[in-house]
Amino acid sequence: MCTVTILAILFNEYLCYVVVDGLSSSEFYFKDISFFNYKVIFSVYFVGIILYLYFKYSKDEYKSPFPISYLYTESYAKDLKLNKKHKQTKISAKITTIIILLLLVLGVSVAFFMMVLFSDMKKIFVNYSLATTPSYGGYHEYIQQDAINNIRKMEYAADDAMLAFDLKMIILMVNVGIPIAGIATFYTKMTICAPVGTMSDFMEHYATATDEDKILYGHNIEDIEVKTHDELQVLYEAINETVYAVEAYIQRIEEKQRLEVDLEIAKKASVAKSSFLSNMSHEIRTPINAILGMNEMILRESEEENTREYAVNIKSAGSSLLSLVNDILDFSKIEAGKMEILPVQYNLGSLINDLVNMVSSRAKEKGLELIVEVDKEIPANLVGDEIRLKQVVTNLLTNSVKYTEKGKVILSVSYDIVDEENIKLRFEVADTGMGIKNEDLRKLFSPFERIDETRNRTIEGTGLGMSIVKKTLEMMDSSLVVDSKYGFGSIFTFGVNQKVVSWNPIGDFKEMYREYIDSVERYHESFTAPEAEILVVDDTEMNLTVIKNLLKRTQIKITTLNSGRETIDLVTKKRFDVIFLDHRMPNMDGIETYEVMKVLPNNKNKDVPVIALTANAVSGAREEYMKHGFTDYLSKPINSIQLENMLLHYLPPEKIQSVSISNGKDDYEPQSMADIAGDSLLTRLKDVDLKAGINNCGDVDTYTQVVKDFYISIDGKADAIEGFLKEKDLRNYTVLVHALKSSARLIGALDLSKMAEELEELGNKGDYIAIQEKNDVMIAKYLSYKDSLAAIDNSGVDKQPISKDEVENAFKDIKELVEAYDYDTADSIMNMLEGYNIPDGIKEKYMEVKKLMVDVNRDKLLEIL
Repeated sequence: MCTVTILAILFNEYLCYVVVDGLSSSEFYFKDISFFNYKVIFSVYFVGIILYLYFKYSKDEYKSPFPISYLYTESYAKDLKLNKKHKQTKISAKITTIIILLLLVLGVSVAFFMMVLFSDMKKIFVNYSLATTPSYGGYHEYIQQDAINNIRKMEYAADDAMLAFDLKMIILMVNVGIPIAGIATFYTKMTICAPVGTMSDFMEHYATATDEDKILYGHNIEDIEVKTHDELQVLYEAINETVYAVEAYIQRIEEKQRLEVDLEIAKKASVAKSSFLSNMSHEIRTPINAILGMNEMILRESEEENTREYAVNIKSAGSSLLSLVNDILDFSKIEAGKMEILPVQYNLGSLINDLVNMVSSRAKEKGLELIVEVDKEIPANLVGDEIRLKQVVTNLLTNSVKYTEKGKVILSVSYDIVDEENIKLRFEVADTGMGIKNEDLRKLFSPFERIDETRNRTIEGTGLGMSIVKKTLEMMDSSLVVDSKYGFGSIFTFGVNQKVVSWNPIGDFKEMYREYIDSVERYHESFTAPEAEILVVDDTEMNLTVIKNLLKRTQIKITTLNSGRETIDLVTKKRFDVIFLDHRMPNMDGIETYEVMKVLPNNKNKDVPVIALTANAVSGAREEYMKHGFTDYLSKPINSIQLENMLLHYLPPEKIQSVSISNGKDDYEPQSMADIAGDSLLTRLKDVDLKAGINNCGDVDTYTQVVKDFYISIDGKADAIEGFLKEKDLRNYTVLVHALKSSARLIGALDLSKMAEELEELGNKGDYIAIQEKNDVMIAKYLSYKDSLAAIDNSGVDKQPISKDEVENAFKDIKELVEAYDYDTADSIMNMLEGYNIPDGIKEKYMEVKKLMVDVNRDKLLEIL
């Protein structure tokens, strides 16, 4: 830097001597100015060394007071923020260049425009001459005039003197302008370029950062200080707001993505739970259907008091099990938001009857007094959700009975008038039970949580009942009020608004209930319809047997099929009054079957009510069937009253005949369990639990027929199971082993049923390898029943002979009946043939026809016949 300074001084001297003084370059000798040069060199280097030592080695406390020397302190070196502020930026370089160029242009312009100032200078000289010319007597005016003329003759000439003058002017202006330019440059750099550069660097890094880094790096905006009180500060504040707005937006997007992930997980969990509940519902309700269905037939037909007592206990236990399943499914519905309040017209007396019937046996078992108090003036016919109302009160009554060891349970029903069309129906359930502690009241409505667990550990229940009560009442714009004293009992109260159909009072409920008990000692069909025809489609023979027996006394003509494909063929040839279509069937399920039925051009049953028949009772099931166009939905286990009511609703009125109720004995005289000992045929059966089988089927005759059907279908069903497994068709494989599980359990082949159940679970999981390992054992067990049940095929044992021609004639009659879809009459002919000893020449054909009749395989039947 010192050397550059000396060279600049020498160059300046060269200009002064050569250009200004007019000396030639050869006349410019440094020796003439050596003394001056030596002084300059000494001064420059001396000052340079002093400044170097000062900047380099002096302490920071001595350098800090001066702005230039502060730049050389350690604190400045460590101050990255200030370093960043002072660093060179592109915009500062441009502004500095502009200032330097402006300074040079200004100096050069002054030199070039000197000629403009020349005329004014001549005038100045004239005025000066007039004022300063001395008086020389008479020559004064002459001398003055001569001087003025000479001045006026002066002309501007671009000679060396002019150039020297211009150069001096430029150097003068540069000497003055450089400090000004430096100050201007420093000011613009600090107040304009530094903030712009800092913001530019920040935005450059911010723009290229990832979303996560943007949030972290964005907070560095607070480290930038811009206090210029002008547009730059406005820009900084706008950038600041934008950064935090972007951060907020990123956080919203991330939160949305997290919520979407959580929602997707929740959806998958909900689907998995719904699938589990669907399977659980089907697997539990199917055997419950068999238990309650067959038990209902026992109650209808048995005359033995012991048997009827057992059946009543079975019905109570089955209802309890069904109640537990329903609690879980209802809780699932509420969680899924799919439970609806569906107001319908109902009779309050019937609702209270049902409530009393459902809890009276339990109360009686525990020695509790059940007291029912009903206001005689309550309107009898109302509009509301009878099912949900009954569910709420049933839960309250059941809990009171469960938690009361002695004393009584009181059900009180009253009302308040709201307006001309509505009342507030009030229910109160009071008990003398153990009561609830104050600290346990908050747990009362928590799902899967039971209060006073130590004391109540022996009491059955899931802990869902009160949670369902609370949420159901909330949906009905009501709430439960609990008043309890620990050790003395509890009172549960709620009220719901109900619309009044008519103001006719309910009357004396106790008298009405007594008459009701007297009138329902024995089942009586609610109607007969001998001209009505219905079609029931289910792949499980057990379910078909139950429905046929439940409707036996209604005299309805029932056609049964086992598959959707047979249904599609039949509906184009015969018209029915009502069709019951099971959902879960192999190859083509109920929904697929109905979808095809709706588009069949020659379907004779397009306007016939089609009712979904299934054990799938999870939340959303009804909506799913309604969406596919089904007329209605009947859940398993099938309730005989609901079944008959549904048929009353959908059968043509002209085909329904009313029935008068009689207390006399029926025409049906079923066999009892005592008959088994004398039945040599059944006692020869092996590897089956006869008692369980007969209990499942309701009577010995039905059991015998079911075992025959099971025996005949062994080969065909075993081949079908192995065929689906070989083709890796796990869907239909699982459906068949599911059916085998149910049918084996029905006849009392419990070990086979368990093996089929295990394979069904593996099929639901899609575990093909595990199925292969276990299937052969199950098939071997299945086929072993050809020997175990061989006694059921009692050909030639105490039977009358029949000729081959007579059997052929019977086959011709069966063919005509099958062509007309009259399977019931065809079955009766086959049952008649079973009483004869079939000749060997046609026995094989007889067995094949018998098997095809069981399978309801119409095409092959017609082919073989």
